[in-house]
Amino acid sequence: MFDWLAHRANVSPQKVALIAGERGWTYKELNQLVAGMAGQLATAGIEAGQHVAVLMPNRVEVVCLIHALARLQAVMVPLNIRLTADELHWQVHQADCSFIICDAQTEAQAVSLLDTERRVLSVDQSQKPGIEALDSFASDSQDWQSRFLDLEAIQGIVFTSGTTGRPKGAMLTFGNHFWGATASAYRLGTDPADRWLVCMPLYHVGGIAIIFRCCLYGTTVILQSGFEPSIVSQVLQSQQITLVSLVPTMLLRLLETHRESLTSSQLRCILLGGAATQPSLLEQTLALNLPVATTYGLTEAASQVVTASPDEVKRKPGSVGKPLMFSTVRIIDQDGQECPAGEIGEIVVEGPTVMEGYYKQLEATQKTLRNGLLHTGDMGYLDEDGDLWVMQRRADLIVSGGENIYPVEVEQVLRQHPHVKDVCVVGVADEQWGQRVVAAVVLNGAKDKVTEQALIFFCRERLAGYKQPRLIRFVEALPMTASGKVRRDKVGELLS
Repeated sequence: MFDWLAHRANVSPQKVALIAGERGWTYKELNQLVAGMAGQLATAGIEAGQHVAVLMPNRVEVVCLIHALARLQAVMVPLNIRLTADELHWQVHQADCSFIICDAQTEAQAVSLLDTERRVLSVDQSQKPGIEALDSFASDSQDWQSRFLDLEAIQGIVFTSGTTGRPKGAMLTFGNHFWGATASAYRLGTDPADRWLVCMPLYHVGGIAIIFRCCLYGTTVILQSGFEPSIVSQVLQSQQITLVSLVPTMLLRLLETHRESLTSSQLRCILLGGAATQPSLLEQTLALNLPVATTYGLTEAASQVVTASPDEVKRKPGSVGKPLMFSTVRIIDQDGQECPAGEIGEIVVEGPTVMEGYYKQLEATQKTLRNGLLHTGDMGYLDEDGDLWVMQRRADLIVSGGENIYPVEVEQVLRQHPHVKDVCVVGVADEQWGQRVVAAVVLNGAKDKVTEQALIFFCRERLAGYKQPRLIRFVEALPMTASGKVRRDKVGELLS
């Protein structure tokens, strides 16, 4: 099939495709922008099959890159701009990126990733050595008005947290996105007048999914540079937003500071996911009659897997509902046998949205994808109606403000400190962020040589801000099971 943007530009040329700030673009205009950018990227040397890292905050150019790289049949590797230089370097190397595309805000980070194996392009002008301005490359946009799109081709490598302490690059195909968009439309419905507010990062799978879905539906994306409650409040009123995707932290902050903008908006659906929703937050939204749709998804399944519509949330608050069309969800025990209704086990997913695997991580792929099933590692149960209840995001995963943090990654950093003998990192409940990162540390006898603040500073230089411990407590020993494993539940009780 032809790529989705080109098709939409043909059938709905004057429909508004994208609004950012005070500027808007029709599908015809957006297609022209993408064609021009695709031509520049091709002139710069980007070819089919190459892996291209995108290190940028939300802006129109990122939307264009999503479509332009698809036209070039290049693989997009979105990078979290909040990561440290070491974290970014590992991901760029792991994903075999030939190019890094940045902007003025991220060029310093991009320069640190320069080497003989990759080039850096900027969508802005730059004076930094080694950075090439994208608009310096000639473009014949007529050559890139449309291109054939193969649903089986890899669209992107999106990194997600991993139990080994290193992120894993999930390979997502265009087919994963297509079937996810189709299934979501069946569950939540579509309206030609829909306007979907994107205030989550476009380097997360949820943001990328919205860009493709609105293009397939022929609806409008309202793009924000990030989440700022006062700006979101204003946009909800001025832009007649009908859909918004939020993590619980975002919704809580809006309720605390701009409740009226939510209750008086034209929202028909608040898609709420990315972390467990606290019962108190659900109670607030239901009391205000807000159209919340709770959802469960993951990067490895191109975002959405299970969703409860707003009416279903009202009937059964706390459940995330039934699997979307085409997807099957099972609950299995430790022996791989299906659990009866009401029994907690591991959530496994099957369907056309499941990734191809993790890039260059065969062992992790074989562990996660078995016999056509995606073993999520998340725990939950199906009730008698077949609705899913998620008990925890993963056995030891911390979800803070919608960001996934694996304790082992933080523990590995703390163990690098010469005075740390042992450590256990857990997440404790936090009303604003859902969870916050805390650590119990056993020192190697040098109690007078290191402080809590010193260890926090040590982490600050090696971990992204959202991964850093907010509290460190020194203990004589970590609580252990009879088999010698750390009791994370006991550590959590100690630090709560």
